[in-house]
Amino acid sequence: MPTGSHLGICYGIVELGTQQYVYQGEQKAGKMLRLLFELHGEDGDGQPLTLDDGRPLSISQRYTKSLHEKAKLRQHIVSWRGGKDLTPEELGQVPGQTGYNIRTLIGKHCMLTVKHSVKNDRTFANVDNVTQVPAVIRKLGLPDMVNSEVYFSFDEFSINDFNKVSQGLQKVIMLSPEYQKATNKAPAKPSRFADANDWFDKHEQLNSNKGME
Repeated sequence: MPTGSHLGICYGIVELGTQQYVYQGEQKAGKMLRLLFELHGEDGDGQPLTLDDGRPLSISQRYTKSLHEKAKLRQHIVSWRGGKDLTPEELGQVPGQTGYNIRTLIGKHCMLTVKHSVKNDRTFANVDNVTQVPAVIRKLGLPDMVNSEVYFSFDEFSINDFNKVSQGLQKVIMLSPEYQKATNKAPAKPSRFADANDWFDKHEQLNSNKGME
């Protein structure tokens, strides 16, 4: 996965449920999700950003499920919208409003800034920022989405939706208490989950896996 700025399309959103991790030596937990993107165009050497079978390269980014002003998810949504912040209605601060519908991101074009991070001699590709597609590119015409839509949410739990998720992410989801509750399955081992209300993206590990895991 080359670094730099690439034209992308969000083709999936996958809720991971509450996940545990270690941050600065402390056990943490928080609700998380991944946005899935397909890339279009060419790399710096003029090579198409595709797999051997012609499908576009994919990358995913993990976020805490939070629209707090410090959360990376909100920051990326705002920059994706050209700097337009979420309204009180979208933030669920107005009685009778359901709040922001994140599913509306699926099918939307964007510019992805991809950076690499290294840990334990492994290199990971991460989405550092998501921004609007410049007008000059939009005028040339935007590509259609190639991948099928992927959407999994515990708010609308569906085994059919779960089965559309990659096996790697399924394994992660199955560790969550939300999945265990939805499927009436007991945890594989005792777990203690911390209150994640004030757990923001600054606590994320920087070495999120490339692609769909």
